[in-house]
Amino acid sequence: MTRWKMTTETFGRRPGRSRGLVAVVASVAMAAGLSACASSSDDAGSGGGSGKVVVGYSGYTLSNPYFAGLIKGLEDGADTHGFKLLQTNSNGDNNTQVNDIQNLVTKGAKYIVISPADASAIIPAVKAAKAGGATVIAISDTIKSDDVQFTVAMNHVTIGEQSAQGIVDFLSQKNGKPAGKVIDIQGIAGSSAATAREKGFNNIISKYPDIEVVARQDGGFDTDKTYKVMTDLLQAHKDVEAVFTSNDSEAQGATKAIEAAGLLKKVGEPGHIFVTGNDAPAPAIADIRKQRQDMTVSSNPIKLSELVMDKIAEIEKGKKVSGFIEWPGLVITPANIDSAEVKKYGIWADQVG
Repeated sequence: MTRWKMTTETFGRRPGRSRGLVAVVASVAMAAGLSACASSSDDAGSGGGSGKVVVGYSGYTLSNPYFAGLIKGLEDGADTHGFKLLQTNSNGDNNTQVNDIQNLVTKGAKYIVISPADASAIIPAVKAAKAGGATVIAISDTIKSDDVQFTVAMNHVTIGEQSAQGIVDFLSQKNGKPAGKVIDIQGIAGSSAATAREKGFNNIISKYPDIEVVARQDGGFDTDKTYKVMTDLLQAHKDVEAVFTSNDSEAQGATKAIEAAGLLKKVGEPGHIFVTGNDAPAPAIADIRKQRQDMTVSSNPIKLSELVMDKIAEIEKGKKVSGFIEWPGLVITPANIDSAEVKKYGIWADQVG
């Protein structure tokens, strides 16, 4: 049975890029009001008379494979429950995402599931969507607004703590005590997930004064950016023993930079540099199987978003669903990747092409 827990925890928010948002949000509110006036409670969200509950998804990227997993889960959940799913992608632009939310409202979406590019910048659009009669749901990240009915996401602080603990365990085994040199590759500055994962990393590493974080750099959740950052850092820190990255795109960049510098050793070999990431997309799973990467914290976005659809179905049946629903992650390493535990949890990357 899938487990979750209800909390009221929220994480750090990414600073908003507000240019142009006020005018756009005003149009959202107007459209929402018109939509609410034009639809009765009986046909709202019916998909133009199709009889199906309409669920809209407002996402901000398709380039990260994690979000392909989210979409697959939403699609599978829509099929299971007989919902009509509408999808949008803002390509990281806040104004576009605001417009996307407006369009979902005007198209009659009864539920709007949002993965925010900037959780603070879209709060007015969230408010307008609720005013228009839609139930707003946050997925995979948090939106600090009372107008969000419920959130399904990982605890990103826990992710950072699990990754950091993996580093502590590695250094303890390698050096006989928790001591060594570590590079910290952070996520996009100000993003809620990056902020929380960094907090988790520091929660653990700060307990060990003999572990030295020799450098902290923003890898932008991006492979190419991290490759460049890590290439420069390795010139100054050839004796680094472990690397924390905020996601597996960064882990890929770090591993490639280590390889290009001639420092890549397989997991378990003398001189190996420990690399940890999270999300568990296909490239990371492949590197773990090849013993190039030490660990990832998987969140299985397919099952996570299926749970969102299950919760919508519960609301449709009259049940109360609200608050923060924590989706449990799982640490995957070369040692356990073929285990029954991992098989049961699921390697979502094997399901997304």
